[in-house]
Amino acid sequence: MEPCGGSESCQPDIVLIGHIVKEMIHFPDRTIGPVLGSPVAYGSVAAGRLGERVGIVTIIGEDMPDGLLQPFRDAQVDMRGVSVRPGDRTTTTKLIYAASGEKEIQYPQKAPPISFDDIPPDYHTASVFYIATMDHDVPVGTIRDLAALDGTLAIDLGGYGGAHSRQHPNAEERRDPTELRELVSLCDIVRASVEDCGHLLGAESVATPAGEEKVVNQFVDWGATIGLLTLGERGCVLATAEGVERVPAQSGEVIDTTGAGDSFSTVFLSGYRRSGDARWAARLGAAAVIHVIERSGGVHKTRMPTRDEVEKRMLVASP
Repeated sequence: MEPCGGSESCQPDIVLIGHIVKEMIHFPDRTIGPVLGSPVAYGSVAAGRLGERVGIVTIIGEDMPDGLLQPFRDAQVDMRGVSVRPGDRTTTTKLIYAASGEKEIQYPQKAPPISFDDIPPDYHTASVFYIATMDHDVPVGTIRDLAALDGTLAIDLGGYGGAHSRQHPNAEERRDPTELRELVSLCDIVRASVEDCGHLLGAESVATPAGEEKVVNQFVDWGATIGLLTLGERGCVLATAEGVERVPAQSGEVIDTTGAGDSFSTVFLSGYRRSGDARWAARLGAAAVIHVIERSGGVHKTRMPTRDEVEKRMLVASP
């Protein structure tokens, strides 16, 4: 299967929807940027490197340097869904890592929300739609329209009050997460990180292994087919109607964890789309993540592994 590469005759199998960003990354000992960033950027380049036919839907302004878009071209990502809006500004972020590893995201400027009309009609037949926002980039109304299409609908909760968001639910909203339940109920595959759940449901919700498993089961109870909770160096927990499983992370040298969760999610979706096996797809995602975090520099082709490279890492990690 050939990647899209922007061909007008291409029908993407995986479509990622959300803002891409100009990003400055501030570590305690160095600063990187501006680089291309966002879940859509990391995820689409990761999927393209695996050989998937992948398209993106996003909005940028004329202030986005063309050179920052090169990683999409390198990975043969279809860019017909990139809307350049004169007068609007590209979303810009500052990602600040503390010495403890905690991070803060600041938004000096933001692009407008993405509507269903921004999605090219050729994309409507995709197998998978992945809502991967920075900060409520895709309104709930757009997600409802996407849910009416035939493809599998996946979402990253980090942009809906989780770690990516500027605002987080208050204590009352965490006790009765009405909006969160609706988002989950609309989607087939739901992914959140431990950090996301600390903001969305309270730190106590994921303070123990039993709590972690309760959260992913809750996603399934609310209507998702698969619930995913990523745990950083501890791997992930996944839940389906058949039960809960833990998939360990792979070991390796950690240089830069930026984009690790985003890459995991899209590689998981690629693996699940092809195999229908959630545990195998999670192992595929874990193998991709270690390749990403052993490198640095934002989104670029060489940070993302090919399918052969990922599958070789899976073989090495197998018991």
